[in-house]
Amino acid sequence: MRLISLCYLLISFFIFVSKAALAQDLPGAPKSAADAASHLTWKATLMTGDDALEVFDNARKTLKSEFLQMGVTANNIKELSMDRRERKRGSLASSAGNLAGALRDLSVGDQDACLVHMTSHGSRVGFYLRNAVPITPQLLDSILDRACGDRPTVVLISACYSGVFVNKTMQKPNRIILTAAREDRTSFGCSAENEYTYWDGCLIDSLPTNESWKSLYGNIQRCVKTKESHGRFKPSLPQAYFGEQVSDLKIPQKVTAGSNLGRLIHLGSRSRR
Repeated sequence: MRLISLCYLLISFFIFVSKAALAQDLPGAPKSAADAASHLTWKATLMTGDDALEVFDNARKTLKSEFLQMGVTANNIKELSMDRRERKRGSLASSAGNLAGALRDLSVGDQDACLVHMTSHGSRVGFYLRNAVPITPQLLDSILDRACGDRPTVVLISACYSGVFVNKTMQKPNRIILTAAREDRTSFGCSAENEYTYWDGCLIDSLPTNESWKSLYGNIQRCVKTKESHGRFKPSLPQAYFGEQVSDLKIPQKVTAGSNLGRLIHLGSRSRR
């Protein structure tokens, strides 16, 4: 009798385990947000809006190197520059149309995520493009909607008054937006003696030590505040928006501390962007 009971218990246990294993393997079974994020293929577009100073293209090149180390593949990165020399090396000419085309050519799919970095001067109207009309929040929203759709999308905007991009037009549940300044504030570091603008430099230096975009934002805030306090500047007050679907989204992949390509930014400049 005891032997029969034991056999029954063993059979019941194996049936339960088999069903549990089968349920985990079923197509379409729900996954955790962290697990889903780890399987995203990131597709990035990096754009500068002016070539009068090297700080903008310096940031674009260094960020490309960091993203490559994070696991973003070279064929999933598009670059746009105002510098003709950079275009001879493969970059597209910076324009709203080319930004839209670059994102479209990346063919963002159901398992992908969009990553956009834009660095230039700025105004209360939008993102400055030399010899062209600015990119407004409305225009950028339209570009992102068409190319990235409802996929996780991270937008990094380094410019004066770039907080104009953290508005109702740009706010979508699948988007994260980080900007270098509040909509009524300038940002700093745009001068010939600097390698990067303050915000770009802090972004570059902070990427290796952060796992999520939210923690990255906090570190950039502290970094910028330190740099600006040395020059006694009026705080630029970097802004952020985290959509409810991506509030804890992870950075593509951690880079090692030894791979930090950031440089020390000179703190003596008072030039504005």
